[in-house]
Amino acid sequence: MVAPGAAVIVDVETTDLDGAVIEVAVIDASSGDVLLDTLVDPGPVRIAPEAAAVHGISAVDLLYAPPWCDVAWRMCAAVSGRVILAYNADFDHGRIAAACHRANVVCDMTDRARWQCVMAARSVAAGTRLRLAGGHRALSDAHATRSVLLGLAEGRAAA
Repeated sequence: MVAPGAAVIVDVETTDLDGAVIEVAVIDASSGDVLLDTLVDPGPVRIAPEAAAVHGISAVDLLYAPPWCDVAWRMCAAVSGRVILAYNADFDHGRIAAACHRANVVCDMTDRARWQCVMAARSVAAGTRLRLAGGHRALSDAHATRSVLLGLAEGRAAA
């Protein structure tokens, strides 16, 4: 499937579809080991009610969360030297790149060429665009993406 240490799966939750990152998870694609799982303080940005209805994260949950500038360096270390996989890579990469830009964080995880989209691979295999089922928190979404990846490796497109 994926060689140990070769790739990570990333998922973020945000204040809205174009908003700030409020949660990030990074897991090893091969083992499923959690490399990073943290809430993120978005600063003065409010969580849209529509987004909160999806992921269930509230402003109260973020009271003691670290700011993106602190989380970004931990994430850079977690993804260093690995392919970055995400279910919706355009979305996750876009939010992470925007967060790094706002915080003046320079890290190669913002290089789109390092990212691969699991949803695109799954959709090609299934012949249709499929949504990720299940809850919508970063860690559970990252593990669900890993399940899809394992299914693809075993020839099950709709895993």
